[in-house]
Amino acid sequence: MIRNLFVFHGADHKVGTTMIAQSVAETIAGKSQNRRILYLSLNGRESTEYVREAPASIDTIKNHISNKMINGRDFLRTCKCMNNLYMLAGISNELEERHYYPEMSIYLLEEVSPEFDIVIADCGNNIDNGLAVGALTVSKEILYVITQQESVLKRCEKLNETYRSLGLEITAYLANKYDEQDPYSLTYLADRLHVEKEHLWKIESAGYARQAEMEYKTLLEYKNEKFIKDILEISNHILNKSGYEIIEKAEEE
Repeated sequence: MIRNLFVFHGADHKVGTTMIAQSVAETIAGKSQNRRILYLSLNGRESTEYVREAPASIDTIKNHISNKMINGRDFLRTCKCMNNLYMLAGISNELEERHYYPEMSIYLLEEVSPEFDIVIADCGNNIDNGLAVGALTVSKEILYVITQQESVLKRCEKLNETYRSLGLEITAYLANKYDEQDPYSLTYLADRLHVEKEHLWKIESAGYARQAEMEYKTLLEYKNEKFIKDILEISNHILNKSGYEIIEKAEEE
């Protein structure tokens, strides 16, 4: 296991995995400026919807990964750097997805993780993707993004056996775009998915999703207090698990 790696993985397409993972990375980096944070996309897509100037793609270092020539210090220069937040985009040429294997992401993470205090990976929603599978198998924690949709819950149930066969254990389920008025309450979700309630967390629906895509921003920029609070809780969980000081809630008020 890579001690400082935290993976976000989605139950289905468009549940908001990239938004949540990037928002958490930005929150930790912004409030823990003495920590070096890496946010990278390890899935079959570039996943740069919420970054105005896209970072370098993993495609640019594919040959170095394949030939085991990655150097942690050089990797820092490859990434897009915003103060203490380093970013690497996913696969820009999606036709090349089949040429990325689990051992490639494992090797990359093993080589570069010592350069960072916390590594956050967006592993998309496709369990067939080699980069995602590699990261999932060596992550300290898997944070699994779901929504209050029947199709998403059915997919969760269908994939449970696949995750078990891979030896993956989900740390927490994140009910994204959460609406308290929805009949699929937290209690229902916990019962349906056979999850202890302490391992099921909500992320309040924030609105502005389409605007965020158009403006290449995360929802943090739109100052929804409930959304920010829920992202802060996840960020503090990661900081606490890493042995670092948590972000005081008073700073968000």
